[in-house]
Amino acid sequence: MNLIFKFFQQAQIELEKKKRKRVIEEENRRKVEQEKIRQEEERMLQLEEENRKKVEQEKFRQEQEDRMIKLQYKERIKQIVQPIANQTLIQQEICKQPIHQSIQTLNQEIKQIDNHNTLTNNQKQFYKNQYQQQLFTRLKDQGLVQSIPHVKQNIEISNPELAFYVLKESLLRDQNRELLFTSQQNSFGFDSVIGTFGSDQSCLKVRNTNLDYDSIVKDTQLLEQHIFEFKYKLSNSLNISIDQIEILGVSKGSFQINFQIKGKNIDEIQKLIKDQPEAQQFLNEYCNGMIEQVVYFIQASANGVTLSSDDFNPSHNMNWYGSTEKEQRGPPYHRYDYYFPRGCYGFGLNIKKYGDNQDWILMNGNQNEWRILYHGTKQHFVSSIVKNNLKPGSNNGYSQYKCQDEFKKEVNVGDGIYFSDQINICLKDGYATYTQVGKKQFAVICMSRVNPRKIRQCKEMEGKRYFVINNSEDVRPYRILLHEKK
Repeated sequence: MNLIFKFFQQAQIELEKKKRKRVIEEENRRKVEQEKIRQEEERMLQLEEENRKKVEQEKFRQEQEDRMIKLQYKERIKQIVQPIANQTLIQQEICKQPIHQSIQTLNQEIKQIDNHNTLTNNQKQFYKNQYQQQLFTRLKDQGLVQSIPHVKQNIEISNPELAFYVLKESLLRDQNRELLFTSQQNSFGFDSVIGTFGSDQSCLKVRNTNLDYDSIVKDTQLLEQHIFEFKYKLSNSLNISIDQIEILGVSKGSFQINFQIKGKNIDEIQKLIKDQPEAQQFLNEYCNGMIEQVVYFIQASANGVTLSSDDFNPSHNMNWYGSTEKEQRGPPYHRYDYYFPRGCYGFGLNIKKYGDNQDWILMNGNQNEWRILYHGTKQHFVSSIVKNNLKPGSNNGYSQYKCQDEFKKEVNVGDGIYFSDQINICLKDGYATYTQVGKKQFAVICMSRVNPRKIRQCKEMEGKRYFVINNSEDVRPYRILLHEKK
């Protein structure tokens, strides 16, 4: 019995041990679970704290970025508007000055305009044209210019007075521009003759009759606001980048904004407006739907050019009577046939204004040598002044034809100055027409160097030997040629 009792007693003890062990194990398991839960809760809290910090940091970063964008935006608007505000102030000051002082100021501004680093090329051309026409009017009023007389004696092709007279008659007939003789200080130079048809010699204009020019230009912030709103709303409505809208200037006539849409010609702009109802709505609200193309030399109230004897360099006068037909010229990347202007007499022009580096005019095949092309005073392919929602002129030539630019990218030929590489093309196609002087007839042709990287020529132009340069800054006249009709 004792053995049985001991056995049961021992079994009971073992059972109790197992029970306690299970209790301990259960307690340990609960502790482990609780610890896991605690650790998970702690981890979640840490994650939440980290996320909260990240959100706060991102919010702070975004706020900082927004502040920087706003500062950059304000600075950018100032950069856009400040040159316009400065030029507007200069024009207002000129209007207040006595006429002789205003002539000095205008001459000074014309000579300095190309050195204004804050102005774009289009803005430089816009203000240069404005200043030149204001100067032209004042010079005429003060008798500081002379008409170029008819040549009755020495009617020889080498007579520079004859060259002046034929050029005067050609400009009046072909461009309705008056050419007058003046001093070196008041001369516009030959750039103003040949650059007339460049795409940087025209702009678009809108007039808002609900705004007052004088009130706006007095307040730079108000001017900034109006210019930005116009750029922003017009670019949005046309679905183009705001940077494509380039403001050139503002002027009186209620409140007028002169601008360009970079990379677009008149036909493309017309199509943009036609295809975008939002643009039509914006323009109707802003300017009653009236948007004009302004061609500088046509719209000028006093349309003229002044030249002086100092614009010539007689040491570079020459003729080509005994020359061959052509020879190879140009840098390695742009070799071409240079056709001599046989039968012409050339009057050298003063080229000091282009600086000391004259690689562009050398004939040694250097990398910076520019190509020789010829231009008459008449250009058939000229967009007419366009009003009433930019109805395009019917004589835009090859502007919509495709060609390759200097990067081998397909682009439109675009508007610009038409040239040929042969003088007989200028004469035969009517770009240089003859002027009767006594019993003889003479035509004037401008011999120019053009930037070879900026030449535009589609396949259809190749057969006609036509070339286009879009911007006047890529053209440098260096001789005036006289051709006598035999």
